Amino acid sequence: MADDAINHEPFSFLQLNARARTECPLTLNFVNLNGEESDMGRWSALELLGGLVMGMAASLATAAEGFIETFDALHPDGWHVANYEFSHPHFDTDWSQDQVHLSNGAHLYLSPKSTGTNRFAGASLRRETPTHFGRYEVVMQPAQGEGIITGFFTYTGDYYGTRHDEIDIEFLGKDTTRLHAAWFVNGQLTNHFIDLGFDAADKPRLYAFEWLPDRIRWFAGDQVIFEVTEHEATLPSVPSFLFANIWAADPSLETWSGTPNLDTHASAFIGAIRFIPMADMRDLTS
Repeated sequence: MADDAINHEPFSFLQLNARARTECPLTLNFVNLNGEESDMGRWSALELLGGLVMGMAASLATAAEGFIETFDALHPDGWHVANYEFSHPHFDTDWSQDQVHLSNGAHLYLSPKSTGTNRFAGASLRRETPTHFGRYEVVMQPAQGEGIITGFFTYTGDYYGTRHDEIDIEFLGKDTTRLHAAWFVNGQLTNHFIDLGFDAADKPRLYAFEWLPDRIRWFAGDQVIFEVTEHEATLPSVPSFLFANIWAADPSLETWSGTPNLDTHASAFIGAIRFIPMADMRDLTS
């Protein structure tokens, strides 16, 4: 769910070419869906998202609309860090740039605050330019805790002069063994919880969704875990902005998310993000 929503974003990474490794300060233990370390050993977040890119005739990383971001810079190009008091009935959270630490990945923090209407300060990153159909990937480790939500999603709405369309990967901190896959079309929500068979909060893993004109697919690692087609539901179609955030839910959402204790502190980690435009997705298996 987007910070700007005031009333008013199948390829097997086991196919990565080890000879195309790119040095990156951040390294991660690559794990399979059972939480076991892969034979690949330790790979950088950039390698997880882009190891095959260097060998392609047309580099996805340099495609006009595509990008890879590992958040190594203090002020990464093309990203906005939210910093304002937030008024939304579902959020008990204001956005603070002090809750974002960018170094070898994006570290997103949630902590209590003593002033203002909302009781917590959270963190939100937004891509500054909209994106559309394609594949959205993230290496992430969500936060645990009652009432805490970690999100990776595309969003557009009234604030951007459009209807509300959205596609979500969310983790509810009360049960991080399930992924919340959701989408909005003109403000109407459809959602599903998918049992992962592991605890997403125990280490960074790869997640993705493919937003296509006729379907949306959600992935954990290289496995499709949920798919919806245009024959089953109306799908989002408006170009949207890509977000990653951590926030505390308003008590009105207690049945869905639980309610955080007033002294709750939590953190989530975003190791890397990649967007591949639909026109370039054919290169993934070529």
